[in-house]
Amino acid sequence: MPQQPTRERALGRRARSQRGEGHFKLLIVVVIIGLIGYVGFKIVPAYVNNYQMRDTCETESRLFAAHQKTEDKVRATVWETVQSLSIPVSEDQIKVEIVGKTVRVSLQYAVTVNILGYDYTMNFNPAGESPII
Repeated sequence: MPQQPTRERALGRRARSQRGEGHFKLLIVVVIIGLIGYVGFKIVPAYVNNYQMRDTCETESRLFAAHQKTEDKVRATVWETVQSLSIPVSEDQIKVEIVGKTVRVSLQYAVTVNILGYDYTMNFNPAGESPII
């Protein structure tokens, strides 16, 4: 068997030593994307629930300001939304206030999410304000 020239032999050795490098990089990228997906899967639902809660507060503040609903009915509608979204709030934490010529419907709550053994607490304060007509 004829012997390869030294330059070709060196290139062959280098190519053999670099095998698997691309696979390792791919594995790292897949792990990072997986972690981002996992964290998103844990956190995004809390933000979506907060958005829906804020929308309910804004809608109810408009209806109360236009004298289409009473304070008790507004509080009951917000409470139904809280229960349907499984938000950790008691009924007495829902505030329906008239401040000057503005109606404010609000509540405060915190959601704790466990991400890879660490507890991450997210504080939310959805509110809606509307001028009294």
